[in-house]
Amino acid sequence: MAGRSFLSRVQDWCDACLSTSVTPVELIKATSDTIMCTLTSADLADVGSAWQKLFRNSLRARDLVPGGLRLSFGPGGEDALRELVEIERDCCRWITFELDGPSVTMTAEGEGEAAIRAIWVVDPTE
Repeated sequence: MAGRSFLSRVQDWCDACLSTSVTPVELIKATSDTIMCTLTSADLADVGSAWQKLFRNSLRARDLVPGGLRLSFGPGGEDALRELVEIERDCCRWITFELDGPSVTMTAEGEGEAAIRAIWVVDPTE
């Protein structure tokens, strides 16, 4: 590195940072205004249990945001989170999901905000 300018070394560092793999933010916009879930009772119970397991195993933060909620998970939670969001996006089309690595922000208009906050809670009995 001797003889190379500071600017040249910084440029090399920036190039290396930009070439690393970064999970892009994925935005899944709501396609309905009707607040409803299309899962069967049995499927709803299974999905609810899967969320509770994810909460117990790796939930790091549950933050209120305008329009809904942001859930952040620790190591090992990203794949399960992505799978659950894939299910939710089909059955709860009134929610906008923003996946950002191990975090998801879920928002909705009007009464949807309160519904999101009521649905995604940690159940201490599970």
